[in-house]
Amino acid sequence: MRGEKHTITRTLYRLRYVLVGFVVALIGVPALLAADLTPPEISNVRIEAVGEGSFVVTWETDEDADSLINYGLSSDVGIVRDPIADKTDHRVEINGLDKGKRYFFRVMSSDQWGNQNVSGNFTVTTKGLDDIPDIEDIESYEQREIVAETIDLIDQIDDPDALKVIIDKVEERAETIILPPSIIGNPDVLEIGMDYVIVKWVTDRNSNSIASFVPDYQYSDVADNPYIYTQAVLDDFTKVHELRIVGLSPATTYFAQVSSEGEYGLVGYSSQITFTTKSAVPRLLDVRLLKVEETAATIAWTTTIPAAGLVEYINLTTGEVRQEGSPEMLTGHTIRLANLTFGTRYQAIIRAENEAGDKVLSEPLIFLTVKDELPPEISRVTNESTLYPSSDAKVQTIVSWATDEPSTCQFFYRQGIIDSVDPILLDPEKQPTEDHVQVIVDFQPSTVYQFWVNCVDNSGNESRSENFVLFTPEKEKSIIDIILENFEGAFGWVKNIGK
Repeated sequence: MRGEKHTITRTLYRLRYVLVGFVVALIGVPALLAADLTPPEISNVRIEAVGEGSFVVTWETDEDADSLINYGLSSDVGIVRDPIADKTDHRVEINGLDKGKRYFFRVMSSDQWGNQNVSGNFTVTTKGLDDIPDIEDIESYEQREIVAETIDLIDQIDDPDALKVIIDKVEERAETIILPPSIIGNPDVLEIGMDYVIVKWVTDRNSNSIASFVPDYQYSDVADNPYIYTQAVLDDFTKVHELRIVGLSPATTYFAQVSSEGEYGLVGYSSQITFTTKSAVPRLLDVRLLKVEETAATIAWTTTIPAAGLVEYINLTTGEVRQEGSPEMLTGHTIRLANLTFGTRYQAIIRAENEAGDKVLSEPLIFLTVKDELPPEISRVTNESTLYPSSDAKVQTIVSWATDEPSTCQFFYRQGIIDSVDPILLDPEKQPTEDHVQVIVDFQPSTVYQFWVNCVDNSGNESRSENFVLFTPEKEKSIIDIILENFEGAFGWVKNIGK
């Protein structure tokens, strides 16, 4: 092709020399010297009206000239020519082209004296690929052309077996070039909270974000899929993934794995990661000074979760610092500060600590030890009776109660619930205490009793509990009693035996 082109070019040049000689013979050398020897200048080359199998090119020359286009599917272009050199605005339409193809072209123009000029190279793509769905996603133009040609060929197939062969080949080829997204490196745990964690990872191609996880106490390394829970962002395809996993339990270790699914449905997985959420930090609520005494003070508070409690208090006169607390995990806390100095200001700060050692502090609480004018508070009153089988069927009853400060208490009781009956007084306690126990051995079985306690603190403040009622156990029946009761039910005269 290229050799034929050079042959045509040499022939055109020889023909040009023959024509020049003919002109010299016809009009003479002077006339020839007056002739135009400058080729037309080509400018403003434009592509217009591109169709599926055609396109139009326009350009301008600075003098009348003919119109010629070289074009083709490669830089080795063909020729279309309008041979009349009578215009400066040129328009040439190229037809019969393949749709969806890229063509190379250049324009040429010669004036009436045969002076020729050639433009630079241009490209134009005929229409015809835009109607293929997602064709614009293919970056390579050559691959677009292959897809278009393949679709044209497939449209000509009407044999199902032939289509199956094509499908099998496409699947085989896809397995070699379509791979799942690859997760680069290990996922990073950016932030850990009490009930959430933020995980970040990077993939080599756009894909969505998925995280699967399970608490350690539910993990099974023999399960096909050990991760019970999943959270994901499925509609955002990216290479840099950042996912917030929420709804986790505090102070819990989790096993997790992130994954990403690409646009072809293939999924890439990370290696397993492990993280532990932070413990819940207790919050202090309802902090209050229950009682201030001459040499003691009682402070109470609650916490939002079970926590150990401690009060750190300082004598603001001497600067002496002490602590009083309990390691027991509770939500309701009461601590009594003893051995204080009368008439002295103190500052107390409450410390609450969870099982993980996370601490929270209260605002300072200021109090002044003063003369105790409040009576002791009586609480947690309980009783328990036991019947001892014997001829006289003794009942032992244990009554316990508590006071919020050391106190001396006395126990009162009466049989029945009639207030007019004089109560029986037991001996008062010998030593002040906060935890009190009284043992009574005079109660009769199967009997109702009413009881209460009076308590006096070290400052002489007295308090009385409410009245409580208890029922002593029923006396167990002997075998003879049971037999007689059965006979009495069957024979009325049995009840008169022995009378």
